[in-house]
Amino acid sequence: MAFHCYLWHGDTATAQGPKRDQLCGDLNMATPPVMTRDWLRKPQSMLQRKAGTPEEAVSWLKGVFDQHAPKMAHSQATGISRADRFGQALADLTSGTDLSWGFPLVGSKYLALAVIIVR
Repeated sequence: MAFHCYLWHGDTATAQGPKRDQLCGDLNMATPPVMTRDWLRKPQSMLQRKAGTPEEAVSWLKGVFDQHAPKMAHSQATGISRADRFGQALADLTSGTDLSWGFPLVGSKYLALAVIIVR
């Protein structure tokens, strides 16, 4: 089993705007997909890491989250404790559940993170 770690950083209008389905539904575009499992069908350039364990995938999530947390709204970054946020991520991945997170950032930007389990 492998854990494919994906990241997208771009304009909020692309990720959440009225043209989201059109922009993100195109599997050839490097945009976050409409359906979580479709991350696997997006361009390989979006794949940031292939982790061998849920713990490795969560470690990657922590690093990316920490890098972008200063650009998140305060409630997005601190509304859930680190222990709860990453503990739940580990529990989900260990149980076989894909993970998909999205965070609005300052300056009309958006961060999408996903960990997709490949069996």
